[in-house]
Amino acid sequence: MPTPVVYVLTHESNPDRQQKTTSFIALAITRSLGRRGIRVVRIHPNRLDRSLGSRYCSKVEICPDFYSSEEALVAFLLQLSARCAPQPRVLVPASDDCAYFLAKHRHRLEADYRIIGPPWSVMERLIDKRLQYESAQQLGVPIPETYFPASVHEVERIVPSLANYPYVIKPLVAHQWRRASMSGVSKGKKGFQVNTAAQLIERYSQIATADSNVMIQEVIGGRDDRLFTFLAYVNEQSVPVAYCIRKKIRQSPIDFGYCTLTVSCEDETVERQSIRLLRGIGFQGICGVEWKLDPRTSRYKLIEINGRAVNTTAISTACGVDIPYIAVTNDVPRVRGNGPRWRSGVKWINMAQDVWAAKELHDAGRLGWSDYLQSIRGKRVHAVFAPDDLRPFLGYFGEFLGSAIRGPLRR
Repeated sequence: MPTPVVYVLTHESNPDRQQKTTSFIALAITRSLGRRGIRVVRIHPNRLDRSLGSRYCSKVEICPDFYSSEEALVAFLLQLSARCAPQPRVLVPASDDCAYFLAKHRHRLEADYRIIGPPWSVMERLIDKRLQYESAQQLGVPIPETYFPASVHEVERIVPSLANYPYVIKPLVAHQWRRASMSGVSKGKKGFQVNTAAQLIERYSQIATADSNVMIQEVIGGRDDRLFTFLAYVNEQSVPVAYCIRKKIRQSPIDFGYCTLTVSCEDETVERQSIRLLRGIGFQGICGVEWKLDPRTSRYKLIEINGRAVNTTAISTACGVDIPYIAVTNDVPRVRGNGPRWRSGVKWINMAQDVWAAKELHDAGRLGWSDYLQSIRGKRVHAVFAPDDLRPFLGYFGEFLGSAIRGPLRR
């Protein structure tokens, strides 16, 4: 089979205010494939993403931003395929909204590209948390106590029945809160915890002025190490053919934030429930299925299904299951014997953000510095740093140092 050219699609969340970003997902995919000699072309609206500087990115194609015009981006992708050499082309999304875009326009693009992602019939049930949880319940998969109010009046109506405080308010469509235009509401968080009925009504009222498509969900107790993610490539027959499991260690912000340190592990229940869920919904593509172990019931409850590669995808390659490469080539390694299919104890770390997460935990009396140093020891892969690919790291770390210096100066 001829070696394909892989096109990795990313985007600009705020095309009116371009700024430096770093896509961990796109960087992990680019490095995974580039190190194996596969040509990677990045498709992005500008050159400001630091991951575009990777030595494994062979070319950057500047495209229209689909937030400005989805039709213009579809036309661009079709024109791009027409002027490229006649060889296999694979199109990979590197964010929620890119996965949404490719699923929505798959019928127009799949004659020119093999798309790594689910069809629209599946994606429309993943992108909306209400539909996602309905699908899980139909398959007998445990979910947290969850409500979907449409107004402050409905919140006031359900308040008397809420008995498991604290609860969290989260968006139905997660990537909407990651847009720059929503930063005033989301403040960089995935959700907001409320501890009383009064706080719930007040916070919901504030959020609903900008985004009324939210849900109210019980907060499953226990620390971050009860959060597990099943990372996988699922083939066209909805069979997970390459996967591993990671356990979260820290996140930032420490409440409902983004992972800063995680470790590969084994867990039979996470594996079994994830496979049942993915096959049941007919998923195909790269994904991350997140669970949390409820200390009250000892059940693993579904947090979310991410219908694309996640920020920590590089841990799969580091622990022996190269998900991006397998997804692109369908070269599934044979498993011998009864031993583990991936190495446990391998860590992924976003060092720049993990330092702040550790400091936040230390200030709250929940982490000693000796424990922090112990937590980052061992075999690990970094979100940005790589000895063989330094350019993305130099820009990213430079900004980290600048922010670390500017903060005390301002104070």
